[in-house]
Parts: sequence; structure tokens; C-alpha cells
Amino acid sequence: MALNSEVLQYYLEHGPMTEITARRDMVAGIPKDIPTIVTYVQNILLHQHWSGAYGVELSPERQREPMLRSFQEKLDFLAEHGFSHVADRKPSAEKMVGICRDFSVVGAALCREAGIPARARCGFATYFEPGTYMDHWVLEYWNYEQQRWVMVDAQLDELQQKALQISFDPLDVGPEHFLTGPRAWMLCRQGQADPNRFGIFHWWGYDYLNCNLILDVNSLVKMPMQPWDGWPGYKSRPAAQWTEADFEFLDKLAALALAVDEDFAAFSSFVLGHEQVRVPADLSQVFNLND
Repeated sequence: MALNSEVLQYYLEHGPMTEITARRDMVAGIPKDIPTIVTYVQNILLHQHWSGAYGVELSPERQREPMLRSFQEKLDFLAEHGFSHVADRKPSAEKMVGICRDFSVVGAALCREAGIPARARCGFATYFEPGTYMDHWVLEYWNYEQQRWVMVDAQLDELQQKALQISFDPLDVGPEHFLTGPRAWMLCRQGQADPNRFGIFHWWGYDYLNCNLILDVNSLVKMPMQPWDGWPGYKSRPAAQWTEADFEFLDKLAALALAVDEDFAAFSSFVLGHEQVRVPADLSQVFNLND
């Protein structure tokens, strides 16, 4: 697929969540090599919900580490806890706690530092629990040689691959294994998938499909937020309160997102032009939906 050079340039440049304003020595010399970048991501992050598998018991204070959204905040935290570079290898207990979103956003940040267009994608994975589409994020980077976007699960290290019996290459996750938020939304709306199979923990159905649709479209304009982040508009409006017009609006949003590479201008102007979709410019307006 030939891709507009302006789109590639857009995803080559940092956004607010991946920009590096200090401690650049911690990301010096990032090679243009995806396996190495994934190794660096895994060097510095410990997944909150997998911590027990690595023999790490998290205190309530440590469970709040994923609240630090931006890569710069993560670099500051890591520096304060003994890291000098993302290549540093330390015991699991000394890594920073994150969730799948953080593995993907950090991966995108390091790709951009290495000169690789990249973006974090929010959606649903099929490989965590059979028969379900589980809330998840992956990294997506542009492969110049193959002229396509390639999805990478930067979270799946050797331990997790073995535990989950992963049979595919985590460095090239196929569409049968991961569905972006917009694609999942459209499949359910078209009757090709059951919305009640999409979600996580005790959250399922259109509320979670909406959550990941809104998160993914904002990530595509370089504002990847956390699942518990809420702001006025669709991100915090229960599906039970929607009208048919709301569903049609979100259908249009999903369709534009699916065509983001063909018409980025139409997609971005729609997202940024609707305050009930876009992340507020003032992040103090963002609240925790779990509080």
C-alpha cells in the first residue's frame, strides 16, 4: 500500500505523550530495529496484571505507577529509580509498572526516536482468553520494505508467550489476532460479531467497544490515553443513554478511522472538531472513571 508521505511524517514525529523534553541520554542511540526496540520496552516495564508471574507483589503505591501517562514522566520515574538508559537490564521488581497501553506508547516513542513511523493502537486481542475479544493495545509501525503497517505486541515476552501458548509472531500480529477499536465497533454494528464478547474483567458490550473506539481514534491523533481516563462526551457517557443518532455518529467516526491512511485530513478534522470525542487540551479536565 502506497502511503502519503505526509501521513508517514506525522507518525514519525512525537506527540504530547511520546515527546522527550529531558533525559535524552536515556534514549540515545536507539537502533532502527524492531526486535531491539521491543527488548528495550520490556527492559523498563512490568505489566501490572502479570506481576505475580514474575514473582513481584505490588503495593497499592506501586499499582499507581501506570497513572503516569507520558513517556517523559516515565523516563523521569525510571531515572529516579536507577535506570540510566532504556537498554539497562534490571530485575522485574525494579521495572516500572504499566499496562498494555504503556508498552505500546513506549514502543511508539522509541520507534519515533529511531526514525520509524509508529502509533499505538487500542482494540481487542483474541489470544488472552479463548472465545473472547480482550481489551488490549499494540504497537503499529510502518515497514518501509514491505510497504505496510505491522502490528507488534511489545508486551509478550518469552514468559507470556509460553503461558498463553502463542503460536504467531508477536512482532507481526495478524488481523485475526488483534482488532482495532474501529474495526471491532463496525463488526458488531454490522452483526458480524457479538458485542458482549468484547471487553475485560466485568466490563463488556457496547460500553467497552465505545471506550476503545474513542481511545483508538485519539491515539491516531497522537493522544493515547488510559482506559480509566474520562472526559465530557462519549468516553464517559453510558451506552444506555445513547440515541440512534449517537450510534450513527460513532459509526461515522469508526468508518473515518478505518480509512485514516486514505484520508487523514477528513479523519483528523472530524475527531479534533468534536469536543465530545477529542481529549481536552487541558488535561486537568480528565478524570478517573474508577473513582
